[in-house]
Amino acid sequence: MASYEKRGDSWRAAICYRGVREKKTFPSKREAVAWATAREAELAELGGGGTLKRSLRHALERYRDEVSPTKRGERWEVVRINSFLKNGPDGKPVWPLVDRPMRDIQTADLAAWRDERLKKVKGASVLREIGLLRAVWAKAKKEWRYTNADPWEDLAKPKDSRARERIFTDEEVDRIVQALGWIDGTTPKDRRQETAVALLLALETAMRSGELLSLEWADVDLERRVARLQLTKNGDARDVPLSRRAVELLKCMQGRDETRVFTLTPQLRDTYYRQARDMAGVEGVTFHDARATACTRLAKKLSVLELARMIGHRDLRSLQVYYRESAEDLASRLD
Repeated sequence: MASYEKRGDSWRAAICYRGVREKKTFPSKREAVAWATAREAELAELGGGGTLKRSLRHALERYRDEVSPTKRGERWEVVRINSFLKNGPDGKPVWPLVDRPMRDIQTADLAAWRDERLKKVKGASVLREIGLLRAVWAKAKKEWRYTNADPWEDLAKPKDSRARERIFTDEEVDRIVQALGWIDGTTPKDRRQETAVALLLALETAMRSGELLSLEWADVDLERRVARLQLTKNGDARDVPLSRRAVELLKCMQGRDETRVFTLTPQLRDTYYRQARDMAGVEGVTFHDARATACTRLAKKLSVLELARMIGHRDLRSLQVYYRESAEDLASRLD
């Protein structure tokens, strides 16, 4: 039985159900009563080790609002979850499973979804989505009690997409930089020109776009030729050695902002790069390919361990893709 107590301008609701005691304060008595009623119903439903009848939509929304904000990949997770939740022009959910109770969703349902997704996107994209959905299921199972099963365990994962082999040519880089309006050796006048410097710096250092755009002057030592990345994709800090060309590019950015090296946002960087690429008549190359291009160039100068340390890879096997020399090139070294 719930009890309510007025405390100043607010109301506190207290419940005691089968040994569970909880209290919560609300601005009004109406909200306090609503919470207590709903919470007692939940506890009754959970009695005997059961699960709550909550839809996948409810779990996705809760994960998006409570869990994603605590993670570095929040933006991608929120975008992806919202795409799972969206409705079509007819007002019905694009993904019918979202309105099913989680505890009723079976492996066969997820397999059907996987096969449909593979008709539209590559295996790598589906694998990333599966990773996110499995995280939602784990949270819902262990903490929220929306289900007591993991239907993902028996699901066959799609094959990963082949690694991209597209790299920039010097001519393509020159055309894109020209389209962005930046003149080498000058301080960028706007964010569009900053995009050109960011592209050239990515090609020189193999830093990811997010690492570049989060770089602060306090972490750049031009005399020692080192840039300190405080937080990288794998969660570790990393020191990036800077070539003379990288130092020149960073010096061009001095004066744009007292704290940050770049004032770009990921969205603006993406927009300006795509516009310039299309204007330059360059096809099939993304900003992210700058990192692969840089790694390929660095692989000719550095050992595999040196390359791994510079670009922050833990798995040395993943670096093999950057050693692109032909068998003929290798044969010439044997003599």
